[in-house]
Amino acid sequence: MSSPDLAGVVVRHAESLMAVPGVIGVAEGEHAGTPCVLVLVRRKTSEIVARVPAVLEGIPTDILETGAPEAFERY
Repeated sequence: MSSPDLAGVVVRHAESLMAVPGVIGVAEGEHAGTPCVLVLVRRKTSEIVARVPAVLEGIPTDILETGAPEAFERY
């Protein structure tokens, strides 16, 4: 059995992960040398941790606190 494609897992689960309050992005990532679904949040809370699965289709998730996104001026 082959392992699931990380990009496909991100695409299939992005909508449900983005529906979790406080989640601001979902991406392909790496944690401790292992591919993961990276879940970007403004602030990592116990509610977010409880609602984001630890594993999606056999691929681990990692929750990364980024703070509020900021827009930058174009040059």
